[in-house]
Amino acid sequence: MAAPFPPQGNQQQHTERPLKIYAEQYLAGQPLPIGTITESLDPFYADSRPHVITADGVFELHETDWVISSRYTGQPIEVISAEEYAERFGPSE
Repeated sequence: MAAPFPPQGNQQQHTERPLKIYAEQYLAGQPLPIGTITESLDPFYADSRPHVITADGVFELHETDWVISSRYTGQPIEVISAEEYAERFGPSE
């Protein structure tokens, strides 16, 4: 494997801290995660299925999905499956 390119100009190496997020799991019978809506504003969700609107689009929630939100703004960033959550963040408590 080739070595990475050395810094150029005044570049310095910095280590990015781990990203901290808020995560909430969607489970039937539990309160809806922050950022989840059931209004039927879109004809696609006329049956009031829970969904989350993010900058990347609209995501329908399925049982055990996780809603990931910014710790700074509280706004939803993405919706991921329980399997992806376990892979990225470890097992849930």
